[in-house]
Amino acid sequence: MDNIQPTPAQQRFTSLRYGMFIHFSTSTLLGREWGDGKFPVKDVVFDRLDMDQWAEGARRAGMKYAVLTTKHHDGFCMWPSKYTEYCSKNAPGSPDFVKMFVEAFRKAGLKTGFYYSLWDRNYPEYENDPVYAGYMRKQITELLTNYGEITSIFFDGLWDKEHPNRMWPYDLTEKPASAIGHGERWEWQKLYELIHRIQPDCIVLNNSGSDNPGTVKYMPVDCRTAERFDFIYRDKRIKLNTNEIWEYRGKKYFVPLEICTTLTPDWFYSVNHEYFFHESGETIASWYRRAEKLNANLLLNVGPDIHGLMPQYHLDFLREAAEILGIARD
Repeated sequence: MDNIQPTPAQQRFTSLRYGMFIHFSTSTLLGREWGDGKFPVKDVVFDRLDMDQWAEGARRAGMKYAVLTTKHHDGFCMWPSKYTEYCSKNAPGSPDFVKMFVEAFRKAGLKTGFYYSLWDRNYPEYENDPVYAGYMRKQITELLTNYGEITSIFFDGLWDKEHPNRMWPYDLTEKPASAIGHGERWEWQKLYELIHRIQPDCIVLNNSGSDNPGTVKYMPVDCRTAERFDFIYRDKRIKLNTNEIWEYRGKKYFVPLEICTTLTPDWFYSVNHEYFFHESGETIASWYRRAEKLNANLLLNVGPDIHGLMPQYHLDFLREAAEILGIARD
């Protein structure tokens, strides 16, 4: 029986247990999940932006950390990056959304993490792998040196250069894992080592996708991911991979799990949904309990609206769930 133990950093991360995932960027204003990298920077305006409201809502809901989308698939950077013009420095008022986020949530007593998409639909040298990998390392260096201690970095979009079909669904049960890349095009090993050189305790995740929840597509990573709890793919229920021990280069590692799901119909707020059915407080509480039984973190997405406010109905349901669980804070 393997007696592989989590690292102290992994233990601290899993002890947080419950976090708020925040999808907020140009897609919020666009009303579409995936932007094409052409949304005008001059239109990146949130006229009632209040991240203190977000943070207070998360705190009252019993959450211990939060993760912000710093760059989604369209390539827009939510901070004033030196390495691209497609970023917040060219938005009206030159806001640094990342700085606002970490300041608001730390003031509320929560840890902070970042989401960063490997896929980029704006950067002109994206298909030039060495150039783009270097670009990512420079941006990750900015994020890890300018904003203090960062608890985790959640990478997404790996499928665009890894899967033969360049789409996120790729059935590893029917096709061998050897058919996909293992991070070479991203220079993943260099990226991972850079992160831990700058912030040794930062937990690195790489989204495994809804179709292969709980898997590790390639190492090294510090935590596995799973999207949603119950997923149907090609008329089959996809079961969560519960393995905590993974092997890399002849050595075994403990790799914990973070499950992410969303309260919004999509991951970003959408103005196109005039009505939708909201999950109850009891359902949210059941997600928390399911994650807890798996010794997994629950990262629950709540998308702010086009004004920059967290919809009050989300906060009300989150508070209701917290009261059911006995983790609500005043």
